[in-house]
Amino acid sequence: MSISRIVFSVVSILFGMFGFWRDTVADSKKVTLSAVITVKNQSDRDVVGYIHRLSMPVEAGLQQSLKEVRYEYPEKIVYKKHKKGDSKYLELKLDIPAGDTIKRKVHFDLLLTSYDYTTIPRGREPYPASMYLQSAKYIESNAIAIRELSLEIQNTFADEDARLRAAFLLPQAIIDYKIQPTKGALAGLESREGDCTEYAALFVALARSMGYPARVTSEFLFTKRKQFKQPNHHAAEVYMNGRWLPVDPNLAQESRFGYGFGRGKVSKITLTRDFTWVWSNLWPKNFRGHVDKAKVTIEWSLQ
Repeated sequence: MSISRIVFSVVSILFGMFGFWRDTVADSKKVTLSAVITVKNQSDRDVVGYIHRLSMPVEAGLQQSLKEVRYEYPEKIVYKKHKKGDSKYLELKLDIPAGDTIKRKVHFDLLLTSYDYTTIPRGREPYPASMYLQSAKYIESNAIAIRELSLEIQNTFADEDARLRAAFLLPQAIIDYKIQPTKGALAGLESREGDCTEYAALFVALARSMGYPARVTSEFLFTKRKQFKQPNHHAAEVYMNGRWLPVDPNLAQESRFGYGFGRGKVSKITLTRDFTWVWSNLWPKNFRGHVDKAKVTIEWSLQ
């Protein structure tokens, strides 16, 4: 399918979707996201000063606010900022005796809120850093194929809202859903296959190519599922109208989820942005030759 025909199909969808969300009612929900950190020391050496880092849910946004972090153990939590993604992580220092297993639970209390960008005033968030306009791994906004597509959108639509809506709908018109390892925007465009990651990455790449700051989000999507090894969904955010606006080009295809362009309900938690790590660790120097005799697992759950 040519670029012009793809954009034309998006125009048809765009003009047919108005009014879809008219019955949306504001809602809120208190939830607790818990992480259980398990460190097994199966060696004959004590581990002194093991450092564990865990990403925290995004503190504030249209869809959620982090109210409290609860940790009921003697170690002190240190809070630090991720280098990218405008989010934070916490850091713990633990001692694990030889042959012992240590478990630590961290609870994040959140308030989730439904949202509809057409009903809220212009935001006052500062203009984002230049990194959200740049090409990156999985977000190849400078690739020729993506630049051609973004130029066609700009030539077809005159205003910001319509251009970003078109970029939001294009992955739905182009990509056939297929669960796969992360491949990114360009691979999704070229193969016409991908899952929520490629939907989100292609939207972000198109937005950046048109000069609109955007980023991918890693999220917990909970409908029936309440237990997780890691975030199970990717969506996106775009800077528009003075604020970061959540968009979900993948879930928008099924109205039962209640997510779309700047509109959403209360069944997702955003953990990180721009493919930032979920957790990491650092072993003390005198144990690094024995890491194969240790095991670290993280289990997430929703209450």
